[in-house]
Amino acid sequence: MSQDVVSEEHLNSPIEVDNPHRNNLFFNVFSVALNTAKSILQRRFSWSDVIKQIYDYGVMSLGIVVLCVTFTGIIIILEYSHHIKLVIGDDSLIPTFAMIMLTRELAPAVAAMLIVSKMGASSTAELGAMKTSEQLDAYRLLGLRPVDLFVSPQVIASAVATLLLTTIALFSATIGGWIAAVTVLTFTTDTFFQYIFAFTTPLDFMLCALKAVIFGASIPIISATYGFRCKFGSEGVGMATTDAVVANTIWIIISDFILTYVFSLLA
Repeated sequence: MSQDVVSEEHLNSPIEVDNPHRNNLFFNVFSVALNTAKSILQRRFSWSDVIKQIYDYGVMSLGIVVLCVTFTGIIIILEYSHHIKLVIGDDSLIPTFAMIMLTRELAPAVAAMLIVSKMGASSTAELGAMKTSEQLDAYRLLGLRPVDLFVSPQVIASAVATLLLTTIALFSATIGGWIAAVTVLTFTTDTFFQYIFAFTTPLDFMLCALKAVIFGASIPIISATYGFRCKFGSEGVGMATTDAVVANTIWIIISDFILTYVFSLLA
């Protein structure tokens, strides 16, 4: 992935000056994250942009997130039941095992990956196109910072939207699992909901919320970094968009492991 250097003006970052690591992707991501944090803390963004981005990230991604996570819940219920019946012959605790897996892992991770594929790619393509058409330079000539205009509102909106979408998706996955358990398996409604929260604790839901916020906030930062690094031309925009989706996905998987491991140690 040979992409253009992210210069100081592209990131509005004082740490870019004469830094030998300015060509490094990890340094670029850190630089964008640092400038975004400064922008948010200094309130250099518009709340109207945040609301618009919440609509883009949340409402526009709602259908695909709910659909995919719901069927994920159904698959977990059916697969857990099949394999546990083979081992111990009793699948009464399937609902609680499925709920733990959905809450701790699948709901926030799957929701975040779907948001990456829909909105993260769009954000990279937008910034990349603006860079190649020199619109970002025009904003700077007007004294406007691209991080303030595009990245900061998206970080706040994506964190909020991912949390809300994860919550909705977790509910819809529970309903999907309940329908599968009642119609395909031998569960009754009372039995299903009696066991579903048997081993699930408030800490599990706190971990779910923490993952959703961290995943959501990181998506625009990584996507914007690749947009700022985009090479000129339509091919460069396409490469940057693809690389951003891959990088976001890798980050979500790695950070999911780290958060789960730390949580298991603390719990």
